[in-house]
Amino acid sequence: MSPHRPILEALERLKSRPADAPKPIAVYDLDSTLFCTGPRNLAIARAFSKFRPQLRPYVDQLESHRMGWNVMADLQELGFSDKNVLTELRHFWRATFFTDHFVKMDSVYPGAVELVQALRKAGCLTFYLTGRDDPGMRPGTLQALASAGFPIPSSPEEQGGDVILRLKPTWEEEDLAFKIQVFEELRGLGEVILAFENEPPNANEFLRAFPTATVVLHATIHAPDPEPLDAGVHVLDNLAGPWIQATALQ
Repeated sequence: MSPHRPILEALERLKSRPADAPKPIAVYDLDSTLFCTGPRNLAIARAFSKFRPQLRPYVDQLESHRMGWNVMADLQELGFSDKNVLTELRHFWRATFFTDHFVKMDSVYPGAVELVQALRKAGCLTFYLTGRDDPGMRPGTLQALASAGFPIPSSPEEQGGDVILRLKPTWEEEDLAFKIQVFEELRGLGEVILAFENEPPNANEFLRAFPTATVVLHATIHAPDPEPLDAGVHVLDNLAGPWIQATALQ
């Protein structure tokens, strides 16, 4: 059985959806779901190593597609053990990771653009719901989405369009708490048909809030020690499904 079967079945159901049914919605997280943050983390580590040359030989061994959730842990695994330098890197990372400049360095997971475009063509409203913050990351996020070929909102107000981007109002707000607050907006817009996440607690909350939706966990990287994944959440190792070929033939 194809690992992408739950998404393909949702696409089939959309074909026979009654015209008077609520607007179908596909919800997408961005970091580590549609976008790989490895290149961003690697760029930050390289920028910091200019100030701490002893770190450079270890940074040079990093590979963006193999980096985990914590760049400091990646360096420790390579044998770097200076805790003071790692603490400094942690502060540098926090000051730079959530910025327009570095967010544009992310790469796109194979199949992600084609998946979003396929669901949009099938009639879904595209709803990006991310833990990125509006004050620090909206321009860079919009530029990254557009450059990669993802659909973007047609207006800054994003009212009444078929593509919506929701970012946290402040950097300090906790990601999951913010997303739960947006659930009511989603209910008012239509029916959540699919939701894509990389964090198990977030995927669980989506399934609990929208039990008829197909909730997909993209198994990339996530915060350490997550809660167990609910049985109804579908796990995918990649987004490179049949929609890639279908989009290429259009």
